Amino acid sequence: MATGKGPPSNGFRNAQGGSRALALTVFVVVAGLLTASQASHAEPLEPASIPVQKAPGAPPSLPNSVAVPAPPPGTLQLGVYVTAIDAIDLLGNSFNAQFYLSTVWSQAGGENPSDSLEVLNAIHNNDIGRFELISSRVLDDLEWRLYSVRSKIINPWVLFDYPFDSQLLRIRIGMSNPMEKSAAFSVDRLNSYVHPELILYDWQMGALDLVSGFVSVVGNLGMPGRDSGVVYQAPVVNALIEIRRRGNLEFVPSFLGYFLAIGLCVLALAISRSRDDLILGAVVSAAANSVYLAEILPVSALGGFSGQIQIIVYTGILYAATADELTDHVPPEWGERVAASLKLGLLPVYLLATVLAIYAIVPSRVV
Repeated sequence: MATGKGPPSNGFRNAQGGSRALALTVFVVVAGLLTASQASHAEPLEPASIPVQKAPGAPPSLPNSVAVPAPPPGTLQLGVYVTAIDAIDLLGNSFNAQFYLSTVWSQAGGENPSDSLEVLNAIHNNDIGRFELISSRVLDDLEWRLYSVRSKIINPWVLFDYPFDSQLLRIRIGMSNPMEKSAAFSVDRLNSYVHPELILYDWQMGALDLVSGFVSVVGNLGMPGRDSGVVYQAPVVNALIEIRRRGNLEFVPSFLGYFLAIGLCVLALAISRSRDDLILGAVVSAAANSVYLAEILPVSALGGFSGQIQIIVYTGILYAATADELTDHVPPEWGERVAASLKLGLLPVYLLATVLAIYAIVPSRVV
């Protein structure tokens, strides 16, 4: 590459070297502070825990515990105990869940409808679908049943803030046929938990909550005797678990290629030789990171933090390439003083603009 009109003086070289060293130091310190801030601002969710059982076979002692009232006739009481969550698929909008489902039914209400229950937002197949009755008892007028359920759950993800996002896992339980008249539902929150040994290493997990609601069906599903073109509603119980991604663990690995590209651009602006190779390396690193994100995230996620940081990095690469050409071909009319100031200012401007831009797009609850 062609350089300026002549070799710079020793004073200019010393000033230029000092400026570059200062800029590199600032970059390293700011990058370390940004990374450390993710760990210091990680807000814990409400832990999912239960009282510890003191002796084998003895019931756990709950502080200020109250007995769960028996459901009235015609009402099916549901409880959920989650034992496993895995295969969180961001591209497929799904996760796998395994849990116990308990039901309590008053025999005065007629036939127990528990066997007609189903996970309504699940995909059932031979590999994972399971809804199995494992125990049943009658205590006075109440019939208690316990099911083991294993399903692939369809759940929409909100990834605008990835990797600082929070998600709400929803397990929707209702009758398999929403067109038939079904019993009302009540929830047993006191005995519904996430198993305390269930750990998702990339996530902070909150407590389980059960919420009664309705599912809507448009039309009569072809059932004779029912009106067409109307909305039918059937009762459901939603098991909700809030999880929050550990952004301090995901931030650097998710955007490692982008950080490498930024570092290569800094080197390209700081040295006077082999700048083309460094800029080309920055392009390859950024492109590889973009391919990685495309393999794990839906396209809609690029409208948020991950897409914005991608724009910042590619804009910085264009800046470095333009600066490279500008410093190699300084117009003669600019003069030697202007050319020296230009070479000294390009790197600090790039660092300041990049750090401020990334800081501006980080979600406010993180910083």
